[in-house]
Amino acid sequence: MKIISVLCCLIALLSASVYAQSREVGSWGRLPSGPFTPGFRLIETSDASRSFPSGVEEGVTARPMRIYVWYPAKRTVGKPLRFDDYIRMALEDFRTSLLPVPLAKGLDAKALQSLRDSSVGAVLDAEAGPGRFPLLVFGQGLFYESPLSHFVLCEFLAAHGYVVATSPLLGTRYRLVNINVEDVETEARDMEFVMAAARRLPFTDPDKFGIIGYDLGGMAGLILAMRNPDADAFLSLDSGILDKHYSGLPAAHPQYREERFRIPWMHMTQARFIRTEKDRGSAPSLFERKAYGPSYLVHVPTSSHGDFSSYAALGITGAVPGYWGAAGSDPKPLYEEICRVSLAYFDCWLKGDRGSLEGRLLAGAEPGSAKPPFRIEYRHGPAGPPIEAELVRLIIDEGIGQAGPVIERARADHPGLALIDESVLNWLGLHFLYWWGREDEAVGVFELNAVLYPGSWRVHDSLGEAYADRGRKDEAIRSYNRSLELNPENQNAKSALQRLSPPPKKEPGRAAAEGKTV
Repeated sequence: MKIISVLCCLIALLSASVYAQSREVGSWGRLPSGPFTPGFRLIETSDASRSFPSGVEEGVTARPMRIYVWYPAKRTVGKPLRFDDYIRMALEDFRTSLLPVPLAKGLDAKALQSLRDSSVGAVLDAEAGPGRFPLLVFGQGLFYESPLSHFVLCEFLAAHGYVVATSPLLGTRYRLVNINVEDVETEARDMEFVMAAARRLPFTDPDKFGIIGYDLGGMAGLILAMRNPDADAFLSLDSGILDKHYSGLPAAHPQYREERFRIPWMHMTQARFIRTEKDRGSAPSLFERKAYGPSYLVHVPTSSHGDFSSYAALGITGAVPGYWGAAGSDPKPLYEEICRVSLAYFDCWLKGDRGSLEGRLLAGAEPGSAKPPFRIEYRHGPAGPPIEAELVRLIIDEGIGQAGPVIERARADHPGLALIDESVLNWLGLHFLYWWGREDEAVGVFELNAVLYPGSWRVHDSLGEAYADRGRKDEAIRSYNRSLELNPENQNAKSALQRLSPPPKKEPGRAAAEGKTV
């Protein structure tokens, strides 16, 4: 019995060793194994706040949400998923029986079957590792709509201590995704839904959050970065956000505000799409225009959009019309470097481990040193001032008295910068004056607006209104007069001055003379 027990133990250990080796050198190629096994789960739910046509017979239902989650799991032996499991999930995403085109056209029948039978790194519903891990929300791209397109990067990041969550790219009203504002907003909302769901998982650290976006997902990810100030880092993969896109996106989105883009950003794209620094001088790219926060521009030596996806790791070298041409060389090493740089970037900004990323930046800088595989440009970017929402919230919650010194410090650190939009402050002041019962504070809000926008006739008009309401007649007259100087057609100021200014007193002699009858 003891011999059998020992043999069983040896077999189990051998199986574990074989599995670990196959996982380390399987679809991941030469990528280093992490301290965790990547766990995987699929969350099938719906967003009841949005509708989606389900079909002629089913009618309209809540928007379906299929959330793919990779996470750090314990290094225990478990049965890994097969690649065919990912394929089946991809077919269920879009209710189709057709294989993804890159696989159907890029591989012969024998190679495809071998790939379908092979194991991937993830273990279904594996027990999560101890602790909580940073969250990365992934936005998919056009023609690469299924998370199948990026499973290698997702598994790799999960093995190194990240929760990666994503959902298939689905149009607003049907499967087709259009290149317009509506569908970019839909993907951004999908990513926010995924973020909220993933943050509720017990192994996710809700305070550490990064964004990844490929292709159209990079456009949606940029909008997400601009309207989610709690994001810690943004990685865009071959997305049309560096220079003006032919569609006008993402700048056409109503919430595209570059002054709000302040978090660390790394943009990886085909080197051929990056203009020379001289060419960028007259028409700066987003890399130059981004005023705050560190930025990295990675020149990837490829001319294939597909090399930024997991298809590059699957041995597909033949041309696939609509996706890529015949490969001139093996794309695996390049894709592996994309994965390594991605990990180094997030380790830097979500875990505080700057070593690997700084090493890549410094490689090749010293005479005689080896050149880095990818050229990486870096811009430091100073820390930005408090965002507008924070300042407005501070005024509302603590009052203008408490917010004033904070705003003054920000003005001193960032001279000439408009910290709060004129119309926002004006609207807030009117709420204080008329609707919130904070009339005295309204004066301070309008005074601040006059300091920030001294050349605005509207600002001085509102300030005069607040002074008049509080019985500060002389100050009201001065403000209305200043408003008229800036805009002589301001009828409100003219009317207010007539009310506030008494008619001139008539001289007694003249009055008597005027009273004579002829």
